Amino acid sequence: MISKAAQLTILVKDQEAAKQFYTEQLGFAVCMDMEFGSGARYLAVAPRRDNETLFELVKATTPEQTALIGKQSADQVLIMFETDDIERAYREMKERGVSFHGEPTAVPGGKGVGFEDLYGNQFDLFQADKKTQSGFF
Repeated sequence: MISKAAQLTILVKDQEAAKQFYTEQLGFAVCMDMEFGSGARYLAVAPRRDNETLFELVKATTPEQTALIGKQSADQVLIMFETDDIERAYREMKERGVSFHGEPTAVPGGKGVGFEDLYGNQFDLFQADKKTQSGFF
């Protein structure tokens, strides 16, 4: 049986620019950055180095892949990230230049706010309600 998600792929135009965004603006850690094969690069980031799920930043190499950059979820939320202090995370990320779609507000199960990466991928930042600490899950 499947026990967890190990990795998600995010298509990017430029791996170095994406690496900079995810590490410097979102505060992620680089978990793996290595070249293999014929110049291919495996670049994986995560909120913390010990995170169970990695995000592989893959350079689009075909016209079909390039067309999907920033649209992998058809303008819906691609990934929801959890935090234990949404106000602090929002403030710090905003100061580092992350583009948000408003301010943290009440949503089912807690507080949330949308934001996007440098290519327009849509993400949510979510903090579970302290009463239940379960949020959606």
